[in-house]
Amino acid sequence: MTDAPLSTRAYDEILGRLLSGEFAPGAVFNRRQIAAEMGVSVAPVLEAMLELQNEGLIETLPRRGTGVRRLTLSDLRGQLILREALECQAARLCCGKPIERHYSRLLQMAKGVDATDVRSVAHIKEEICFHHFLVTLADVPALTDAYDRVMKLGLLYAIQVLHPDPASAPRSPHVKLVKLLRNANPNDAERYVRAHAQSGKEALFADTPASAAKPPDTPRWLGV
Repeated sequence: MTDAPLSTRAYDEILGRLLSGEFAPGAVFNRRQIAAEMGVSVAPVLEAMLELQNEGLIETLPRRGTGVRRLTLSDLRGQLILREALECQAARLCCGKPIERHYSRLLQMAKGVDATDVRSVAHIKEEICFHHFLVTLADVPALTDAYDRVMKLGLLYAIQVLHPDPASAPRSPHVKLVKLLRNANPNDAERYVRAHAQSGKEALFADTPASAAKPPDTPRWLGV
């Protein structure tokens, strides 16, 4: 084997543990232990950790080593702004005919997202898959890559915090969005996606200092 696939395996392994909540916010990585568990040398694990650090998912902790990044409300706001911008641009490019060609699949995916509890990890992951597919329909690989990087950080945040109560933060249905985009022009498509992206998240943009909103160490809605 070469180091390239080993580092990819290490990256996928660590990312999976991050997004499952196995590694708690602020937890320090034992790279030797991870390498031993995977049956690889430390080198590919270090390479994977550097990539994850560049993506903002882990960070260097002074006098402690490398650990899971603790995310704040300010981090979430930034992620939401970037996500909205990327999805709005994608909507301008994929509305109309691209949506029509994949309408049945999109509608099925949208129904799946809308049917799950918004406080569950399953919902978050299905929502990301749905929006990822929409972005890929723009047929701009750089746009898709940027979106995937943003969403990894967003999912990590979702794992770390209590999801808003759906009763107090109603979400715009994904099925409705697909139907709107089917025959939309670029300007309307951008408007529809922007409204969808902001729905249910109004409280996150209240005038609360970012420093006052620290995420809990464990996600209460996961029951851990």
